[in-house]
Amino acid sequence: MMSDASLPALTLPPALRRVLPAARWERVTEGESGAGVWRSTRFVVKVQSRTLYPASTLLQERERLRWFAGRLPVPQVVAYEDDGEQEYLAMTRLPGIAMSHPDAALHPERMVNLLARALRELHALPVRDCPFNMSLGVRLKLARERVAAGVVDESDFDEERQGQSAVQVFNQLARTRPAEEDLVVTHGDACLPNVIVQGEYVEGLIDLGRAGIADRHMDLALAWRSTRRNLGATYAGMLLDLYGRELVDEGKLAYYQLLDELF
Repeated sequence: MMSDASLPALTLPPALRRVLPAARWERVTEGESGAGVWRSTRFVVKVQSRTLYPASTLLQERERLRWFAGRLPVPQVVAYEDDGEQEYLAMTRLPGIAMSHPDAALHPERMVNLLARALRELHALPVRDCPFNMSLGVRLKLARERVAAGVVDESDFDEERQGQSAVQVFNQLARTRPAEEDLVVTHGDACLPNVIVQGEYVEGLIDLGRAGIADRHMDLALAWRSTRRNLGATYAGMLLDLYGRELVDEGKLAYYQLLDELF
């Protein structure tokens, strides 16, 4: 789940060099998207190996960014290229810092207020308008494919699952699958590094390659876990209070954290 450390220094294909200005590119090491990420003062470029990740996930992210444009603040797509070995997604860089940044952690109550508000706004988008299906049947199929391909990083499992295999985790997911889904438009990876803030505002959401229609607990589970890790248990609980405890199912919080182990 970590960024591919084997990727060399950023070398842009000719098509991207034509649309992106010459810049000093800084490697971004935070995040677990599976792609190498570089940024300049104005742009971000993601690069992903087609050998390690045969599914065109950056193309999926491009389509989602285009759909979210005008609905919620997200980066603007600049260009996409696929040379058969690697795919590249260039987009604008949002101003501000990630909600996981140490400076943001100095204002934990403000952060959980902003995060709860951002999730409520996202989940209020009309499901009928969203063309991306990431409901549990789809996610479990993708999880099974990842397990079969041997691409799940078992060493990166949460502490309570250290020592388990990806097959064991998948079998547990199959046995304990919730009977119903509370479907909304979700981010799909609603962790603090994927929320960009500036002052009193959320400037935008990033890493939207898994976004789509899913149970709201897909987002709540990862947002709660990320808040607990970055800000502490008190603020993780506050996040759920601010979002709306009447909408929270504790069992589903645990289930969707388990599901995330396979991605």
